[in-house]
This record gives sequence, structure tokens and C-alpha cells, in this order.
Amino acid sequence: MRVWSVLKENDDEMTEEKVNAWRNFLDLAMSRGCERTTLAEDSERIIAVSYWPDQETLDSVLNSEAYGEVGVKVVAAWSGEETPNHEMSFNGNVRADS
Repeated sequence: MRVWSVLKENDDEMTEEKVNAWRNFLDLAMSRGCERTTLAEDSERIIAVSYWPDQETLDSVLNSEAYGEVGVKVVAAWSGEETPNHEMSFNGNVRADS
């Protein structure tokens, strides 16, 4: 499982452009072996979660040219900045799920 968390500041809104940029990553993930994805937000943060069958499958996506291209779209959606306020990335194993 990979979790990507971004803190909201200055009342950042998830515009359609930002949602679509994130969706590009989630679509890429699903086409490359990801089992499930989620994009969520609350008043404090935006969280993208992807579930992978194993670390090797995730790594193959993260190291691909396509991932770099999707990253450019995410950066562009955030006004050309690296995804601001990146709080946390987590790669780990799911121990319980329902």
C-alpha cells in the first residue's frame, strides 16, 4: 500500500484540474497492476492511497517514464510547484482490511 498525504494551506481547494492530475496517477497505477485506489480530502489534507500486490509492482511504476510524465501533470496542476506541503509518503504492508 502506498499513501501520499499533502497538507492543505491557505484554504487550498481541490480544483477539477488537481483532481484530474491525481486521477492520472491513479489511472496509471491501475493500468500497471494496482489493485485499488482512493483519492480523499478533508479540511486539513489530501490523501491518495493505492493498494499493490507487492512492492516490486509498485517500484516498477515509480521507476517508469510514464510515472515521470504523470508527475509533470501533477506539478502543473499545483501552479508549477512541486506538490506543496507534502506531509508524508508511506509504503507498507496491509495487515488487516475489510
